Order: sequence, then C-alpha cells, then structure tokens
Amino acid sequence: MVLRYRDADGALTDALGELLSFDDEVAVVRTRRGDVRVPRDAIVTGKEVPPAAKRPGRPHRVVGAADLQELMVGGMPPLESHWQGRWLLRAANGYTGRANSVLPLGDPGMPVADAITAIERWYDSRGLPGLVQVYGPTAAEALNSGIGRDLVAAEWRAMPDVLVMTAPTDAVVAAAGSPEHDVAVTERVSDRWIAGATARERDNSGTLTQILGRVRDGRYVTLGTDRIPDAVGRLALGRGWAGIFAVHVQPSLRRQGLARRTVGVLARAAQAAGAQATYLQVEAGNTAAVTLYESLGFETHHEYAYLRHPSQASTSGI
Repeated sequence: MVLRYRDADGALTDALGELLSFDDEVAVVRTRRGDVRVPRDAIVTGKEVPPAAKRPGRPHRVVGAADLQELMVGGMPPLESHWQGRWLLRAANGYTGRANSVLPLGDPGMPVADAITAIERWYDSRGLPGLVQVYGPTAAEALNSGIGRDLVAAEWRAMPDVLVMTAPTDAVVAAAGSPEHDVAVTERVSDRWIAGATARERDNSGTLTQILGRVRDGRYVTLGTDRIPDAVGRLALGRGWAGIFAVHVQPSLRRQGLARRTVGVLARAAQAAGAQATYLQVEAGNTAAVTLYESLGFETHHEYAYLRHPSQASTSGI
C-alpha cells in the first residue's frame, strides 16, 4: 500500500508499506523505516502496489521470494505478531505453521544466536513450539544456508518441504474451463463453508474463524447445493495478487474434477477483482495436488520448510 499525504509543512510525501490500520482519524503504515501514522484528513490518495520486480519474467515470476513470503502473510494472518528486526514472529493458538512461525525477512537486529534465544522465549511463553519458516530456490538450499544452516547445526528438526506455486490468473481461468456446477461465492466465511472444510479446519474452527476475520479482502467458494458443500476453497486478495487456500473436496466425490472446478471459480473471482497473478502453497509430497496445479498453469516459484525446536512437538499444518 502507498499513501500519498501532506506532511506538517504541506509538502506531498508517500508512505509505502503494509497498511496496519485505518480508521476515521489515522492510518498506520508499516514501512521499512518503521510505522508511519498518517492523519486521515492529510491523505491525498492511496492505492495497493505489487512488490517490486526482483528478476526478469512474467508478473507471477518477477517478485522475489522474500517479498512474496511477506505478501502471503495476509492470506493466513496470525492472531498475534511481533517484529524482531526484520523477523516476523507469528502466533495463532498453534493452528497452522504459517500462522505460528518465525518468518525471517532480513536482519533480526541482533546477533543471530541472541535472536534465536529471543524467539525460543517468545514461543515458550505462549506454550507453542519454536518454529522457523526458511525459504529459498529449493527447501534443501534454504536448510543449508543462512538461518536454516544455523538452526540445523543447533539440531532443530526439518519438517516436510512446501512448494510456493504461482501462475498468471488469466491462464488459470483459461485452463480450468467452465465450472458447470452450482456455485456460491461470498465475501465472508459462513458456517456452511466451514462444514465443507477439512476435519482439521472444522476441529479448529474457532481459531480459523478468527484468522479469516483478519483477511482484509477474501472470497469463499462453495460448490453444490447440499447442507455440506461438495467442495470449498477460499481466496485472499492483496497488492495485485490472489492467494488460493483450503481447496477441499468431500472424499466420496473425489476424482470427478471438483477440485479443478473449485480452483477455476477462485481464479475467476481473482480475475474479477483485478489480480493479475495467483499463488498457492502445497506440500511437495502431495503429488496429486501438484499435478493438478501444474495442469492449470502453476509453476514452482520457490520452496520452504519449517525447522522445529528439538525439544518440542509439531504445529499442525503447512
């Protein structure tokens, strides 16, 4: 987000970063130089901007891994967070790795050994396992460089690799074809959507509902007309991107193309919202899902893995 506003001297200036809050009196933007508070009546214009290009290629490929990782936080936002330098500490009652791990986006602002001790204390005080998400061109490279290498040396345990896949939204729409199914798309999560989700999501529906309440611009898709939907999925929109999450087909209805149709409906919703590029995250070992996404035009952008403190139990989910 970039807000253009007039400062105390009347000069135009910009605040570029993550919009943390916006009310009748003030907007707060987290920039690289810190949080900037902008009086509402000083704002001239505001718009979302995609991350800067870091490499050549089509729009879904040019964004750097760190920028895409930071953007994806908005799709599964934590209930509690803390910046330790450029390390983002996230917590959400232990539900999903994405919302309960450290995301190292740069310098932690202190020696790495001290930073590791600090995150151990932060998570321990919340009764959560210390978990760090490391990313790179491949998960193996992430585990063998930087903070990943330091944690592996300290006997932190690696969890299964996850692929971050991206695609041009228009290409996904074209590949998915017509949904040919009863479809509903809403902007807020409903009890019916939860009823069609995975058992893990239903078991954690309280925390999940809180998390989804923090998604700034979401879409929730259900297929079918029964009380329990045939399939569900959701979308998180922001900065010209759309994130696809929680695609789930009822077990008795699998192998009928419903997952493909669900992704197609989500891509159409992304297209209608102006999102040119789409991302998703999938475990590398989920061959069926990876094959489906590749057939829809998705490519692996980068990979990540979690490293878990050696003395603690696992956090659920990717």
